[in-house]
Amino acid sequence: MADERIGDWLSDSMAGLPCRVLLPEPYEPQRLQYPLVMYLHGSGERGTDNARQLKNGVRAFEAPERRRRFPCIVVAPQCPTDDTFGGSWYGGTSRTQQAVLSLVRELSTRRSVDARRVYVIGFSMGAIGLWAMLERAPGLFAAAVPISGDLDVECASDLVHFPLWAFHGEKDALVSNTNVRAFAALTQKLGGSARYTEFSGVGHDAWAPTFARDDLFEWLFSQRRK
Repeated sequence: MADERIGDWLSDSMAGLPCRVLLPEPYEPQRLQYPLVMYLHGSGERGTDNARQLKNGVRAFEAPERRRRFPCIVVAPQCPTDDTFGGSWYGGTSRTQQAVLSLVRELSTRRSVDARRVYVIGFSMGAIGLWAMLERAPGLFAAAVPISGDLDVECASDLVHFPLWAFHGEKDALVSNTNVRAFAALTQKLGGSARYTEFSGVGHDAWAPTFARDDLFEWLFSQRRK
């Protein structure tokens, strides 16, 4: 496991998983509580190097202007090579999914974390697991951002009113957008508030235009769990 910093990302191990942690600048845990963002990576970033999970977009949180406007704690755990974050493609739950949920619950009790503002962002395999975590642990997160993920639409019907903004590429050949489109249609039918944005001409790498959106950060950090 790598111990060196990657930019301002600290190396840690939590719930048995290698993790990278980005703290606000300045970080004043004795005085302030901060939102917590959990980032769940894609299947190609699994391993034990504690580095690859930062590959696809999450380093957008390092941008100085964003750190100034949206001070938060970002935690990016790394899934082992032989496991997944669970979800509709992977038989539901998994060891790593259980570890992530336990980690979120533990971090939510820390003095420096605002438990009303705990968010989760997932890409690809991480987004597939994210959908399942929202179903399995209602009330744990204040908002969620699945990017290029898949879901069981019937199981996710309770999420149409949840603060959720899903993103997908129009031409994604690795993870079909069919079920996310169906969820968006169900949300509209039921008068829900969940959002869906599809990027025209974009493939599986929808993380790039997603993390480039300032309005996503504004929306995310405005959400609070009741």
